[in-house]
Amino acid sequence: MKPKNLVVALIIAALAVGVVSCGSDEPTTPAPTVPLSTTAAPAAVSVFGEDSTDILFRIHQRNAVAIVETVEERGGTPEQAVAALLAGQAETGWRSGLSLPAPTAAIADIYGWRFAYNIGADSTDAVRAATDTFMDNTAGVDVDPGDPVAYALAVQRADTRQYVEDKRFYTNGETAASEYARAQPIAEAAYTELRLAR
Repeated sequence: MKPKNLVVALIIAALAVGVVSCGSDEPTTPAPTVPLSTTAAPAAVSVFGEDSTDILFRIHQRNAVAIVETVEERGGTPEQAVAALLAGQAETGWRSGLSLPAPTAAIADIYGWRFAYNIGADSTDAVRAATDTFMDNTAGVDVDPGDPVAYALAVQRADTRQYVEDKRFYTNGETAASEYARAQPIAEAAYTELRLAR
C-alpha cells in the first residue's frame, strides 16, 4: 500500500471511530464519584457526662443503675423506674449523702430525705434502701405513672415523713414542680441509656 493511501485509510478509520463515539448514548467521561468520608459520626454523649473515667460520672451512673435495678427487683414498671430516677435527679442529682439545704444540718438520701440508714451514706446500699422506701410509697399513689413528674412528686408526697418543699430546695426560685420538670428528660435519657447497655 502506498504511503498516501495509508494516510487516507488512517484518517478514514479515525473519523469512523469519532462518528461512532459521538453517536453513542454513553458518556465519554467517567461520572464523578463521591469521596468516602474519613470522619466518624460523633459519638453520643452519655447522660452521666462526657468522661466515663470521671468520678462523678461513675457515681451518677452507679446510683442510677442501683435505682433501676431496685425498682425492677420490686416488680416495678419502666414508668416507675423513670419516676424514681426523676425524683433522685431532681432532689440530689443522683448523689446520696449530700448536705441538706440550710438551715438543716444533716445529710440527705438520694431522694432528699434526712439520711437515717445505718449504712454508708454514699453507698449503693443506701441508694437501694432509699429506693425500697420510694417503691413502698407507690402503693398509696393514685396518679398515672405515664406523667412522670406528677407521679414522682405524688410518691414523694405520699411519704409519712411529710414532704416540705421549702426545706428541700435552695431559695433561687426553685420549686419541686420546676426541678422535677427539669429532671424529666434527664431521667428518661438515663433509663434509655441503661436499658440499651444491657
